[in-house]
Amino acid sequence: MNRNTENENDHSLFTLSLKKLSFLTVVLPLVSMVFCFVTSMIFSFELVNTTICHVFNFCPSVSAITGISPQRYIWRIGVALHSTPRLLLASVYYSHYIKKTKSVKDESKSLYKHMVTLNYWFHVTEIMALVGVTYISNKENYPVHEKIFITFMASSISYMLSTCVVSHMNKSSTPTYLEKLSYRTKLFLCVIIALTSMGMMYFFYKHRVYCEELAFSWFALCEYVICFANMAFHATIIWDLPVEEMIICLPLPHSSPNCQDMTKKNE
Repeated sequence: MNRNTENENDHSLFTLSLKKLSFLTVVLPLVSMVFCFVTSMIFSFELVNTTICHVFNFCPSVSAITGISPQRYIWRIGVALHSTPRLLLASVYYSHYIKKTKSVKDESKSLYKHMVTLNYWFHVTEIMALVGVTYISNKENYPVHEKIFITFMASSISYMLSTCVVSHMNKSSTPTYLEKLSYRTKLFLCVIIALTSMGMMYFFYKHRVYCEELAFSWFALCEYVICFANMAFHATIIWDLPVEEMIICLPLPHSSPNCQDMTKKNE
């Protein structure tokens, strides 16, 4: 170990792999949702499947399983714990994309930077809307819950589409295996979510206007597909930033190398 490495290690207080942090932000809502679904189906089947239409349904919506007690508390804890790291990762992604501006054609760099900024705010809006739709349940205030849910869906889809555009614009001439895997997976998940969103709107229309039996259950199934696809989309960060780390360190003397970024690549 050389003197510079020793100096950096002496000033490093905390190091965390972004891959591990990203894994945590996906696992928390995933486990919370699965817990809410399983326990609701076992202990509160009739309650969570009862709608204003009073027709038979076999699958409850996400709002239904996360809007009853004690499931709502588990869901809220999971969302709360994952939200701050998600906001941090949104900023990391922004910096990552800005640094890849050099891979973009000169005539497209200005547009690219605007797209990256737009992508960042779509990401932040999605996270904040998820928090809002979690803490204002459909049973407490349905009109507000519905509007926040629409905001979440719109910002989520916009974020995913803009991410695909940004990833295409900064794509290198010789992409690595992980870069190709990440980009293709993002495109695939975008298509899945777009198709499922149309199905969800169709079945919601059937439910609200005609009160068709099972319409709400099919709406709910589409909702779950969107949720899991959304989580998978965000999990692709492990391919985009596979070796980066978050580092908290003390200031170093001016004569020594300093921690220039919150993330760095392992040598």
